[in-house]
Amino acid sequence: MYILVFGKNGFLASKLKKYFDKKKIKSQFFGSDTIDLTSKNSTKKLKKLKNKFKVIFLSAITPDKGKDENIYIKNIMMIKNLFDNLNSKNIEHFLYISSDAVFNLDQKRINSNTAPSPNDLYGLMHLTRENICKYKLPTNKITILRPAIIYGKGDTHNSYGPNRFIKQISNNENVKLFGKGLDIRDHLYVDDIIKIIFKAIISNKNGTFNVASGKSYKFIEIVKKMTRQTNKKVNFEFVHVNNKPTARYFNVKDTKKEFNIKFTTLDQGLKKYLKIL
Repeated sequence: MYILVFGKNGFLASKLKKYFDKKKIKSQFFGSDTIDLTSKNSTKKLKKLKNKFKVIFLSAITPDKGKDENIYIKNIMMIKNLFDNLNSKNIEHFLYISSDAVFNLDQKRINSNTAPSPNDLYGLMHLTRENICKYKLPTNKITILRPAIIYGKGDTHNSYGPNRFIKQISNNENVKLFGKGLDIRDHLYVDDIIKIIFKAIISNKNGTFNVASGKSYKFIEIVKKMTRQTNKKVNFEFVHVNNKPTARYFNVKDTKKEFNIKFTTLDQGLKKYLKIL
């Protein structure tokens, strides 16, 4: 078994590489420094790959780099260039990391039967990529994972939530909360998604799965949990927003059963995160 991983320098990629090394899994990680997936010429190097392999696709230009139509088009071209230059007959299995952004914020309760309905270009990009995968490969060769907000040491995006809050607390800065911090979200500990990726690619699991802890919290509750664990005094800074608080809850019983996993609770995840800082 040989695994090609596209996305080398990101948050998940660095964790996955350590996990594969620990499990002694043969893999090759590609970053933009070796193959620029936005470039047709650069991706022609992939034609040299002749043997059978599995693919994990992590690469994406994330919202912190931009959210306009130009970023959308670049992201679509990345997966198009990949499929244009990889021989599909050599792909034993393909795992695509999507996002819960394929659902819009009016979809409050998400389960395995909830139809995606993105309301921004980032979510639409992931849904389009999912459909390209299904167009290019038989469905029994594809795993699609739609993770909720991922947190843990090594985050490269400074994403709103535990990652950003811990950074602000560590730097003795005010913790900035949108509105009154009343938006409700599920937060997924990074080790859990890594274990699911590993199980999916090893067993050739096929299907589309939402990946979340199954428990959602207000952002202000997350900060309060952190302050209790660190015993630090934290000053809040509320950033005015015009929109009303939104909420998202996940029912992930199907995912738990399929991957035989017990998700890390937020309290457990924050304790691990803060311990290794």
